Amino acid sequence: MKKITFLLIIFFTALNIYSQSGGWQWSNPKPQGGTVQNMKMIDANNWYAMCDYGVMMKTTNAGVNWNTFSIGYQSTLYPGSGVLQSLYSGWFFDVNNFLLGSQSCRGIVRSTNGGLSYDTVQVLATGSGSIYDFHFINAQTGYFCGTSTYKIQKTTNGGLNWSAVPFTATSTLYSINAPDTNNIIVTSTSGNTYFTTNAGINWITSNVGTTNTLYDSKWINATTGYLCGSSGCFRYTTNGGVNWQGTNPPTTSTMQRILVSGTTVYVGGFNQTNIYSTTDNGTTWNTIPYAASGQYSTFNIYSMDIVGSTIFVAGTYGLMNKSTDAGANWVTASTHVTVANMVDIYAASGSGRVIAMGTNLGGNDCIVYSSNGGSTWQNSGMISNTNMSDLSMRNANTGYVVGRFGLFWKTSNGGANWDTTRSNNTALTSYFCNGVDFIDDNTGWITGGVAGVGGSTKIWKTTDGGVNWTEQIQNYTGPVGVRIEFLDANTGFECGVNQVQKTTNGGTNWVMITNGLNTSSTYNGLSVIDANNVIASNSSAQIFGTSDGGANWVNLNFPLTNIGTLFCTDWINANTGMVAGVFGTVGKTTNRGATWELSQTGGYTTMGIDMVHPDTAFAVCGNTFGGEIYKYIKALTGTITWNNEIPSEYSLSQNYPNPFNPVTKIKFTLQKEGNVTLKVFDITGQEVETLIDGLEFRSGTITYDFNGSELSSGVYFYSLFVDNNRIDTKKMVLVK
Repeated sequence: MKKITFLLIIFFTALNIYSQSGGWQWSNPKPQGGTVQNMKMIDANNWYAMCDYGVMMKTTNAGVNWNTFSIGYQSTLYPGSGVLQSLYSGWFFDVNNFLLGSQSCRGIVRSTNGGLSYDTVQVLATGSGSIYDFHFINAQTGYFCGTSTYKIQKTTNGGLNWSAVPFTATSTLYSINAPDTNNIIVTSTSGNTYFTTNAGINWITSNVGTTNTLYDSKWINATTGYLCGSSGCFRYTTNGGVNWQGTNPPTTSTMQRILVSGTTVYVGGFNQTNIYSTTDNGTTWNTIPYAASGQYSTFNIYSMDIVGSTIFVAGTYGLMNKSTDAGANWVTASTHVTVANMVDIYAASGSGRVIAMGTNLGGNDCIVYSSNGGSTWQNSGMISNTNMSDLSMRNANTGYVVGRFGLFWKTSNGGANWDTTRSNNTALTSYFCNGVDFIDDNTGWITGGVAGVGGSTKIWKTTDGGVNWTEQIQNYTGPVGVRIEFLDANTGFECGVNQVQKTTNGGTNWVMITNGLNTSSTYNGLSVIDANNVIASNSSAQIFGTSDGGANWVNLNFPLTNIGTLFCTDWINANTGMVAGVFGTVGKTTNRGATWELSQTGGYTTMGIDMVHPDTAFAVCGNTFGGEIYKYIKALTGTITWNNEIPSEYSLSQNYPNPFNPVTKIKFTLQKEGNVTLKVFDITGQEVETLIDGLEFRSGTITYDFNGSELSSGVYFYSLFVDNNRIDTKKMVLVK
């Protein structure tokens, strides 16, 4: 068992509406935008919601205000990004004590203080699996079920240790119920439920009369139970699964959740605008529309719960609705102005104007704007039937959007309205238009071309505000241009697949600039700071800078090596900038890459980022729908910083200050790139915290700001491991 603090930056403050005051905050949707996978209403006021990427939400006033924090297992797919796994299930003993199950993990998550800190309890020695349901008989004895790596696990000490229950089938198990230690019931795929009356020694397979997957079940006692699943499956039994009834489902869509309250059964699921209730075991159904007044859209329901007459439903894109009168009326517990697949964002310094852009084919929510720094958003009402690629604003009022096959829009009032009359120019309609930049009302450039093997890069120029476009001659013939940015009428840069190009005569001539660059990578991010300083990021987790106008490039050594593409970068001067990419990973530097501060937005892949100030930035996450927009406010503590000093050896320094209360710095050096783990142990040798868990770092000097506020006063030891080898151990003293 190990006690964890979130890898990069995490903040806990007093409860307020939606989020915290430092680091990355959700700006849309609020309180967060990941799928709400499960929830629990402990009583009338205290509720928890379990969401994607380890996001946990807590309310103490029946959903009026939410506190959002990160908790759980780190992703095994992208360990360098610090992303936590999606939370699929939970069991709550009370408001402070609970267990959580995650996607693709090796065990459970356990908290005894309402999520302020947590332990991970390893169950699998190797591999990983997903945990879909818990059921406890009492405070000590309980079970969970999941994918075939787990099947069924049992604890007799409140979740501290787990052992496998005998079970031979290889199916994924989605729900579990145990009236006592001998009788266990699980639901699975192909319409099968499994029963044991002797603690798993023997199992009976009971098909409910369908081949559907059975996602959820609720049992009144050992003989009476209800279940739901795919393709509108609803069944019930009154004799412990010997016979199943119920062939009149209210919908043919997947039903993901089922609730039982007295004699009323509720079901909810996918592609629906309603939940359904029955008081006669499914013979007749009542339709309950759950959409709230003014709500953006309906959604797939992944979670439901009920206390008294209060029903809460939640699901995709972080949408949540609440009824306090058994479903007669509904209010939204979340704000949501777009579900577009977000691509780019612009923020004006000083004015509070922020514009975010993405793609939701056929939807009217592809561009939204804010006039108060992202506190609230308005919809431009623009509909796009093709993918949008780039947003380029000359100032807070005037800017442009381009997209595939000649999409070209202009705004003159900060994104509120857009002129589309110059779209579909015949010079552009056969190509992807990926990047755009204008220096005045008339003069601008677009880069793009034909993607894929055998494709080509194209650069076009207009001198009449986009009425006509002329292709410019350039040296590169491969695919495809991604971003373009001009400093003035003459000097500009373009980047894309295996290329960075420069012009000094307005695009009449383009020259490949490659000295020091990795020319086997796609350059997705581009920031032209001045005539000498340009920054570009690529698909190999690299970021390069030039200080001589592109003649020579230097690798700025982004410290994480295995996170994939860095899709975007923005710099406010030659030293201070941000770069971001896969699974929300963000790096910030104030000394041109000599040191990096690492953080994570809490969402999916960061596609666009814009710095307003060294301490303020906005970002959007895409590659999935949900309209994810974030705002960054400088954090005061809790960061990992990486310094580009190549040491001659591995070392672990004495923490400073020491003794400390409660914050201290732990510094170590890496002679070569390696997999890093940093752990804290108590005086008995028991592991109490894992500060860094398997991050791939480049060689350099790393400093971790350790906060020991959750520990008692005493002597502790911290150890550095590189590539599973212990480098050194030091002693530190916490005095409170």
